[in-house]
Parts: sequence; C-alpha cells; structure tokens
Amino acid sequence: MSGDFPLPADYHVAMDRSCRQEGTGKGSFALDQESHPEITPRSFYERPADLVAPDLLGRILSVRAGPGRVRGRIVETEAYVGIHDLACHAAKGRTARTATMFGPPGRAYVYLVYGMHNMLNLVAAPEGDPQAVLIRALEPLEPESGTPYRGPGVLCRRLGIDRTDDGSDLCGNGKVRVETGLPARSEEILSTPRIGVDYAGEWKDAPLRFCLRGNRHVSGTRGSRSETGRHQGLR
Repeated sequence: MSGDFPLPADYHVAMDRSCRQEGTGKGSFALDQESHPEITPRSFYERPADLVAPDLLGRILSVRAGPGRVRGRIVETEAYVGIHDLACHAAKGRTARTATMFGPPGRAYVYLVYGMHNMLNLVAAPEGDPQAVLIRALEPLEPESGTPYRGPGVLCRRLGIDRTDDGSDLCGNGKVRVETGLPARSEEILSTPRIGVDYAGEWKDAPLRFCLRGNRHVSGTRGSRSETGRHQGLR
C-alpha cells in the first residue's frame, strides 16, 4: 500500500495475495445469456476488507438483467475496515441500516445517500466484524456503447441495484454476484486515500482506495466532485 499514513497499531494492512491469480485481461461490460462461470467463493470475503478490496480488481461484477446477465470488470474499490475506522458506518455501532455489515461475509450491503443514490458494498471479514468494500467503478466491455459506469451512484442506477438488494447473497446464482475473471497483478494496482471522507479524522488519509493504474474508467480523485456528491464514504 502506498502513502505514509500512521495506521493504528491494531490495523491489519498486510497485502496477502493468496487469492490472486497471475495475468490480466481486457475488461468488458456486456449482456450475456445466463452462463455458469466460476463464482467467487465465500472464503474470498472472509478476510479483512483491505485485503479483499484490491483483490476484487479485475474480477467481474455480474448482475441479472432479464433472461441474461450484465457483466463488467471491477476497476475501483474502497475498503472500510470496521468500528475503529471513522469513515465506516460501523463506527457508530449497529443499527437497522448497518445490520448487514455485521452479518456473514459475501453479501451485498446497499445503502442510500442523499435520498437518491444507492451504493453497492460487498461485506467482508468474519461475521460480527463489520467491514465492507465499496464498488466505485466498472470498465465497460463495449466501449462503443458510450455508457459510463464511473462512480458508485451511477453504477447502481444503470445496473438496477437498490435497497431491495441489501443482504442478498453474492456467492450463489442470485441477482448480483462476483465472478472470478482475471484478477489484476499487484504492480497494476494503485492505492490512495478514499474519496469524500474528510470528516473521518486521521482515517481520511488512510490509503484504502484501490484502482487499476491508468485505467480511464476510474471515477476520479480525492477532492473532485462526482455525480453522487462530495461524501461517498460509509458514513
């Protein structure tokens, strides 16, 4: 991970690559008839969010749409690492809104900001340790379509993901799942502070945003205003 942020002593940041595969692939975003690719197993999510977030890069987010599925390559994520992380919803304790974060890993945590933007997160870490990864951007498979999937609010709106998907299982053949794809190599990954978390004290500078270096589909940089407004952390 990059940066000189003085992380708390109990914060785990080892970049375990046990789930990483060699190689990289061209991303895509296309509507397919239902198929049965390898689905990312629950054990992948049973790790700290700061390990899961970079390992998601290059994998495929797959969402059911009619008789088929829409798929896109994950190119940008953010990790929220539990109750000690002041940018994380869990820092304020368990509520009806955050209950999914405290549940088993490998489920979707979808919440609403500003009463209009849905945000898709993937629950990580063992049950009871509330951590999650925000999906910020996808790479389209069909660039000629001109459809942007940059920014978590736009992504959810275009894929039809909303609060009804909160708590859904990512590890089966449900509406939303993550397929193995071709995970990015470590040298392709850039880590930076998360976007829109200036309220989080010392945690605002934690290098917990991960993206594919030089990828034009990444949503933006900290300090820029995106389509979902300035505050996109797990507040």
